[in-house]
Amino acid sequence: MNNASIDKSHSSAMLMSSSQERWTKLVSQTYFPLTLNYGNPEARFQGSLKVWKAESSDFSLSRLCSYQAEYSRCQAQIAQDDHASFLVTIPLRTHVFFTQHGRSLNCPPGHFIVEQGDAPYRFGYELPNDMWVFKVPSQSMKHRIRRPERYSQHCFSAEKGIGCAFVEFLMICSQRVNECSINDQNRLFEQALNMLTLVLEQDERVLNSDQSHLKTAHLMRIERYISANLGDPDLTPARIAHYSGISLRYLHKLFSGSGYTVREWVKVQRLEAAHRDLEATPTGINIGEIAYRWGFSDQAQFCRAFKQHYGYSASELRFQVV
Repeated sequence: MNNASIDKSHSSAMLMSSSQERWTKLVSQTYFPLTLNYGNPEARFQGSLKVWKAESSDFSLSRLCSYQAEYSRCQAQIAQDDHASFLVTIPLRTHVFFTQHGRSLNCPPGHFIVEQGDAPYRFGYELPNDMWVFKVPSQSMKHRIRRPERYSQHCFSAEKGIGCAFVEFLMICSQRVNECSINDQNRLFEQALNMLTLVLEQDERVLNSDQSHLKTAHLMRIERYISANLGDPDLTPARIAHYSGISLRYLHKLFSGSGYTVREWVKVQRLEAAHRDLEATPTGINIGEIAYRWGFSDQAQFCRAFKQHYGYSASELRFQVV
């Protein structure tokens, strides 16, 4: 069939095509604009996409099956795209190849890769494949992981441990997302992102992929210390530097290329933690208690920072949850 057939059910949709041209459009609409190469334009083609979306955000999960294809993303396409995202791709049937930031990967089934959508790349498979693809808004990824582009240079195992649990949780999401309210759909995918964060931050190979081994080691140690001490109102840059065994000046230098100061990074992590608690905590615990739990010493200051960061107030979020 040359046109896509779409079976929509709540937040999910099934899309199918036997036309290469139509498949290019479907894939670009589902993820972001891409250029596809099929090798032989006259060759028989078949592809299907099952998509589950969180209606209140840009998170999505999809199951992609298709014949041979190569996908590429260029700078011109990136420049025209207002909604940057990361794609986490988990091949199930055969390996995929992936090139980004000058590094090429060959990812087999049982592993997954992280594709940075706001940088050029090339991705594909030479045999029919079946894959899970988790789409994460760029801002959500960057709020959880400093410089997440570092992780596009490695394959990550999904065969055991937390990596396997992450992939299994994505499968649970696909089974349960249609049963959830709009708010709960977003929470479900946020939880999947939390698990992905654990996988990435526990992988020590990133130490060897950066230009400066020592610099990256410092940054990972700093990030872990901040994450473990967010609730301490005395978590100052001076204390972080002392724990890390570096000077305060060098600490600020490490963060100078990240887009955040040290204090800003700590504040964003606290706001993200408070946001998750406001969504999940019973209404018997008030906003002030949650603010103090995550290191804010003044509720009014917390409320101002929360609204500035998210565009809505903490009380509005609590009201939506109720």
